[in-house]
Amino acid sequence: MRQGTSHLKLTDRLRPTRLAQKWRSIPLSQRVIYLRWATPVIVVALAAIHQGILYAELQHLPSAWHKLAQLAVYSVTGVVVAWIGLTWLVQAVRRQEQAEADLRNAYTEVERTRRQLQTIQQVGRRVANARDVQELLDIAARMPVEFLGARGTSVITFDEEKKRADLEIAWGLGDAAVHALRHQIRTGLPAGRCATCRPLTAQISQDCPLLTSLKAAGCAEDIGRVVCMPLGRGQERVGVIAAYLDKTAPLAPDQVNLVNILATEITAALEGVQLRARQMATLYAVDRATQERRDLDDLLERALATTLAGWGAQAGAILLVEGPDRTWSIRAQRGLGSNLGSTRVGLALRLAEEAQTTGRPLIIQQRPGDDGLASVATVLLQAEGETVGALFLAAAQPATFVPDQADLLTAIGHQIALAVRNVQLYSRLRQMAVLEERYRLSREMHDGLAQTLGYLGMQTERLERLVSEGRYDTLKEEFAEFRQVIGEAYLDVREAIDGLRLAVEKSGGLAEALQAHLRDFARRTGLEVESADIQDPGALPPEVALHLLRIAQEALTNVRRHARAQHVRVRLAREEDHLELTVADDGRGFDPALPQGRHHVGMASMRERARSLGGQLTLATQPGHGTRVTVRVPLPRS
Repeated sequence: MRQGTSHLKLTDRLRPTRLAQKWRSIPLSQRVIYLRWATPVIVVALAAIHQGILYAELQHLPSAWHKLAQLAVYSVTGVVVAWIGLTWLVQAVRRQEQAEADLRNAYTEVERTRRQLQTIQQVGRRVANARDVQELLDIAARMPVEFLGARGTSVITFDEEKKRADLEIAWGLGDAAVHALRHQIRTGLPAGRCATCRPLTAQISQDCPLLTSLKAAGCAEDIGRVVCMPLGRGQERVGVIAAYLDKTAPLAPDQVNLVNILATEITAALEGVQLRARQMATLYAVDRATQERRDLDDLLERALATTLAGWGAQAGAILLVEGPDRTWSIRAQRGLGSNLGSTRVGLALRLAEEAQTTGRPLIIQQRPGDDGLASVATVLLQAEGETVGALFLAAAQPATFVPDQADLLTAIGHQIALAVRNVQLYSRLRQMAVLEERYRLSREMHDGLAQTLGYLGMQTERLERLVSEGRYDTLKEEFAEFRQVIGEAYLDVREAIDGLRLAVEKSGGLAEALQAHLRDFARRTGLEVESADIQDPGALPPEVALHLLRIAQEALTNVRRHARAQHVRVRLAREEDHLELTVADDGRGFDPALPQGRHHVGMASMRERARSLGGQLTLATQPGHGTRVTVRVPLPRS
């Protein structure tokens, strides 16, 4: 059995077809070498066989036929051998020529592919170096002219929200053609027509709106067709590049494919440039929004809405760290739902805590989950090294947020953090201002109105005694003094009320506010007030202007209460890096060395205000020669 199997295998290996296949599998050069070594042996063997056969056959023929028979045999044998050899040589040469032709075709294809790749690289470099959308559109318009030999091109974009098409740029077309095309697009080209057009090519005889407008304007004499390359990704089309070709211009499919590839690259670049433009616009918009003085919640809502629009995100929140235990609180949110226990709210809180722990922006390009948020980003809101909150953004599309955007998101977070800190500080300043005004008002009432009312109470008891004693002559004098004290009390109350209304933030600033107060003071007291030396000091910080106005008010109150003056002069002047305020009267003056009276309380208040501004108050007075109060404060550097 084994012998039979071995015999079958040997027979199978020795089949002619198998031998021929094996022989053809050997390289041609190797086969020639084999034949070169085998040819002498084969020739000698064939000659010996031939001579043996010829000798055996010629014995039966007459000797006269021997030479003719040998000539006939040698002739036939030589012709057959030569024919077989030449046939084999022809087949070998034919195969070599076919191989050379295939090689040339392959080289041509490789060279064409190399040129296409080089073209793509060159255009890609130009696209990468493009600085704005207009430069990219210019590259898109010139591509068909360079690679298809088009007579002209136009780039048309689609606005899905407004349901219209827009002519962005035209290249190589005359003014009349551009005007006709723009009119056609504006009035009679719905965005859906070109957005869904197939097969994106049309002859001049067909009803294509990109051609009919040119025909109507008489600008299509040499134009035979239009070929459009879509701008977009996949099935989504955001625009087309229309190439206008001559009637006889050849158009190879690979050329159109190349331009389509370049159009796809330009689409990606356009999206990137437009995204960067929106993001930078978002940064500027957030900066403008945070500079407006508004309620904190309103400010956060506006900043969040602006940021979401810039990234095309569907959900987001601004969380602040509040309270003594520094817990997270959502102060503004969109797309998270009203339920604080929802998965989206939980995600925002969890990522805010994680970002606070790591101290870095947290960006997830694509995340699993059934909450509809495929891409999320969280950045801390930090001001002066302190974390005041976090900004959470989320989008339904993957890769809406990428690591390259971390710096920009951090800058936006920094702007929001500064705005939050400014609002908080402004609120504290307002509280401090309210407390300061309460303290000032209580002090003035205690030092002025309260003592006046106490005096009036004692004076009332004295008047009752005079009435009971029947001393009517003295009563008349006491009533006159009583009336004067009531008038003083009335002025004290009016000054206290007017002091609450003092403001330096209106147009005119400190100078105008001081002039208005002096006019009111002169009307109430009847004193002659000189204010010609009041100069406009220019823009001042509100706290500096308000403190100087309070000092002037306090000095004028002392003049009314104690000076018994007829004339008051007020001067306000800017001297290099200082501002000087002077209030002088021609009253009775006083001796500063005498025990302190009510006017000393007002002087202490004025000195406190001057010191709070880094300035100095100087008092010049003596009995019978009036009083001059001078305040000199440094101006803050611009």
